[in-house]
Amino acid sequence: MTIPKNTTVTISQTSGTWSKTTYRGKTGWVASRYLKSASAAKPPAKATNRKVTTYNLNLRQGRSTGTKVLVTIPKNTTVTISQTSGTWSKTTYRGKTGWVASRYLKNASAAKIAYRWTTANVNVRKGAGTSYASLGVVRADERVTYLRTASGWSNVKTSKGTGWISNRYLDAHGQHPVAVYGTLRKGQSAYHLLRGRTTSETRTRIANFNMYLKPDQTWWSFIIPSSSSARSVVVERMDIRPASYRATLADLDKWERFDPRKPLADQNYNRKLVTDKDGKRSWAYVGASKISNYLVKNGIRVTSGDYLRRY
Repeated sequence: MTIPKNTTVTISQTSGTWSKTTYRGKTGWVASRYLKSASAAKPPAKATNRKVTTYNLNLRQGRSTGTKVLVTIPKNTTVTISQTSGTWSKTTYRGKTGWVASRYLKNASAAKIAYRWTTANVNVRKGAGTSYASLGVVRADERVTYLRTASGWSNVKTSKGTGWISNRYLDAHGQHPVAVYGTLRKGQSAYHLLRGRTTSETRTRIANFNMYLKPDQTWWSFIIPSSSSARSVVVERMDIRPASYRATLADLDKWERFDPRKPLADQNYNRKLVTDKDGKRSWAYVGASKISNYLVKNGIRVTSGDYLRRY
C-alpha cells in the first residue's frame, strides 16, 4: 500500500537502506531515504488542522466528485483535518471518514465565535426536533454559543449543555430597545426606572395589538395581540445604554413582576419581542394569556391605542 506524505510512522527495524513499519494494519518495508526524524519535523499548528466549512459540504468516499457522498457537513461546522492530498482534505464527521474539497474550508482561527440570545424560556433538545429529549430549559435572554444550523434548528452551547434550540426562539442580536406604552413612558409614574439610562427615546406604534385597562384600576394598562393590522398601540422605543442594559432590563422585569423561570400564563406580563412601524425590534411587556382572556371580556379597550389618551 502507499503511505501518504507527512504521515508519522514508527520504525521497528532497519536493514541496509530499508525500514520496517506498520501502517493501517499492514507491516512491511519502506525506503529509508524517504523518511526523516519526527523530532526534526515541525508539527502543524493546531489552528491549521481545524477548519470551518464555508458551504454545506459533501463528505465523499474518495478524492473525487465522482465518489459516493457519505454525509453532508453543514456550513460553519468546525472539523479537524487529518490529511491533505492535492485539493482534497480528509476529515471525520458523525462517525464517517472521507474527503472534502479544500477550497470550501477556512482556518478555524479566522472564524469568529457567534452568539445567539434566547427570546423565551425554551427547551434545549438532544437533537434537531421536538421529538428529542430535553436537556433542560434555558431562560429568556440567555446568551448561547452558536455552532451550526440544521433543519430550522441551531446547535448551541448553553447553561444546560450543548444541544439544539429551534431558530424561532433565537435572536442574533443581544441588546434590544424596550417598547413602553403605559406608566414607563416619559413623564409617567414609572419613568424613573429609565431616566438617564437611555440613548434615545422614539415615539412610534406597533401594529396587531390592542390596549386594555383594568376596569377597577384604569391606570393599569396591558397590550394584547390582535389579528387585525388596523389595531395598533402607541409606544416609546427606549434605546438603553449598553453599559446599563442588563441591569435596566432586570429592573424592568422586577417592576412588571415578570420572571421567565415561572409559568408564563400565570403572570401579568410576558416580555416578548415586537416589531414597530419603523421595522425595529424591541422588548415589550405583553399581557399573559390568563389576564388577556379576562381583559377581552371585562376590560376597557383604549380605542386610540394611546395610554395618554385613554380617557
